[in-house]
Amino acid sequence: MKPLFPDVIVNGEKISAANIAAEAQMHNAPAGKPGLAWRAAARALVVRKLLIEAALRSDTDATPIQLDDSRFESADEALIRAYLESEIDPPPVTEAHCRAVYEARPSEAKDVSYDQAIKALLEGLERAAWAKSAHTLVERLVSEARVEGIDLVAMKA
Repeated sequence: MKPLFPDVIVNGEKISAANIAAEAQMHNAPAGKPGLAWRAAARALVVRKLLIEAALRSDTDATPIQLDDSRFESADEALIRAYLESEIDPPPVTEAHCRAVYEARPSEAKDVSYDQAIKALLEGLERAAWAKSAHTLVERLVSEARVEGIDLVAMKA
């Protein structure tokens, strides 16, 4: 009998159903739909594994940093951060792009001047550019990987 929540295999290495279940506690899902949290957890662990593998292949050097007064990054978190910093270089957000976004929303723009909105526009567009670049990198890593136990392509929709 096939298990309801199977192990996931990434490039020949197992991510156990127990590890996925532990990670699932960090993901929201509607009541009565634990499979959604499990799939989100499995996807997160697969991506984490692929990022670590890629960082190790690229000889990324990473030193954990202090996150706050009492917490430091783990070695894996530092490795992923350093790898992402070395691989992701989104195009800079231009003032013309900010202006275009501002002018494309006249109903919102009537309450806030461009000078008042520019900082938030710039930050939002920069975050979006970083997210798009990260997404592209992860898509490439997933497309090059052998993943069993979960269909990551079907989860994109």
